[in-house]
Amino acid sequence: MKKRIHKLIDRIDNLERVRKLYIFLLIFSIIFLLVILNYSYISTFKDVKVLYAQYTKDRIIDIKKHFLEDSVNNMINNIEQTQAEIMEINRNRINRATKVIGEYYSSKKEDFLEKTIDYFDTGTIKGAFDIFILDRSTDKILYQNNIGDIEDIRNIYDYIDDLKKNSITYNEDDYGKYYIFYGVTEDYIKHATTESIKKRIHSDSFENDAYIWINEIVNYDGGENYAIRLIHPNLKDTEGTYLSTNTQDIKGNYPYLTELNGIKGNGEIYFTYFFKKKTCEEVAEKLTYAKLYKKYDWIIAMGVYFDDIQPYIDEISEDGDKAISKMTTLVGILSLGLIFIGILIVLILEHWYYQNSNKELREELNIDELTKAFNRRAATKKLEETFYLFKRYNNIYTVIIFDIDDFKEINDTYGHDVGDSVLRNLVEIINKSTRKTDYLYRWGGEEFLLVCEGLKEENLDSFTDKILKDVENFQYESQGEKYHITISIGASYFNKDDEDFLSVVKRADMALYNSKKEGKNRATLNI
Repeated sequence: MKKRIHKLIDRIDNLERVRKLYIFLLIFSIIFLLVILNYSYISTFKDVKVLYAQYTKDRIIDIKKHFLEDSVNNMINNIEQTQAEIMEINRNRINRATKVIGEYYSSKKEDFLEKTIDYFDTGTIKGAFDIFILDRSTDKILYQNNIGDIEDIRNIYDYIDDLKKNSITYNEDDYGKYYIFYGVTEDYIKHATTESIKKRIHSDSFENDAYIWINEIVNYDGGENYAIRLIHPNLKDTEGTYLSTNTQDIKGNYPYLTELNGIKGNGEIYFTYFFKKKTCEEVAEKLTYAKLYKKYDWIIAMGVYFDDIQPYIDEISEDGDKAISKMTTLVGILSLGLIFIGILIVLILEHWYYQNSNKELREELNIDELTKAFNRRAATKKLEETFYLFKRYNNIYTVIIFDIDDFKEINDTYGHDVGDSVLRNLVEIINKSTRKTDYLYRWGGEEFLLVCEGLKEENLDSFTDKILKDVENFQYESQGEKYHITISIGASYFNKDDEDFLSVVKRADMALYNSKKEGKNRATLNI
């Protein structure tokens, strides 16, 4: 055993020597690398300035692209939220109308039709609802709103079916001889949404002549009158006019054609063209993001002008030039600082690696070679730590000592190889019978020590009984002869009067002695 420990220590010493050489080579490599990098940095200073300027421009354009995309997506979210609010308002109107008409019918049936028509003729309801009142007895249409004339009376019921299909919410009912239908169509929701969004876009304000506009596609094949300029805060007087994919800007680009092709291909597009600014008559190059809102065939777009971006690029590039110039003068100092930091990092990482590399060796020093349980050296360390935690936090810890009854007879009868096998098997049985939080140590010879955290005194008997039964029930066989073994157990707990962990070990050892004295194969607690 001593030879094995000495070999492990020699391995650790050899690893330490290799470690020192490794540290030296790493530090030398860091210094050499930083010198080379320093030289390369100074020689390529001009190239860095050019690359930085280009990077700055690309980065600002990317930021603007994200701004455009986020603004358009936020507008789409606002459109859908507006739709939902308008639909909810009209569902409430439908429910209110149903209640009111029901009250009219139940109170005064003689003027029911007149009062119902008066109710439907109010401004808000009249504008929002498609209304249809029919005399069932004569198939005569008594009132209709927002519905074209029906030329053939035989088509009335087909027309009612179409109304149902086109309404997002509706109600129908018979009141005596009167059939009444009232609903809200998708066309009305679209119209109300358009008006609400138009007010918002007209009132929105962005920096540098930026704004959102909406075109509605009529023909995805393009050409003349392919779309309607629906909302455009820069050209309000042209809202409602048709657009053409044949339109060119001052540089000969076809912006509407480019936009339509991008929308058809990917549902969205970034593109550039020349267009008049919002606050003046100047025409400038514009970066635009457009996205298709398929539900209404709307192209929702937003753009920013490049000449508004350039001042940001120039300002940041100028600051970058100043920063790079300062870096040139400070490069020597920074190199020394980097060398120091690099060495520090190497030492920290190497220490971490060294600790982990030695972990297996250190664990091997704490493992009993025969049984693979922790050894007495590890047990002593664990008892010291446990006693400290008990004193500080008053946690519950149980120390259990056990050994094999009449183990000498097994060695004498079957030989020491069989005895060693019994010891190894016992460790396996105990590990299976105990909890993951319990720690098993070979204390010496056939004697073992178990440290258990949180095992209360009222649960100790059932815990030790299980161990005793599991050990006793296991059957061994040697030289054609079958046999069983038993163990005796002694247990104790830390108490406030203990000065060190040896006190609890002595009490547990005395309890083990009493278990032997009382007939073995039993557990005794010594408080």
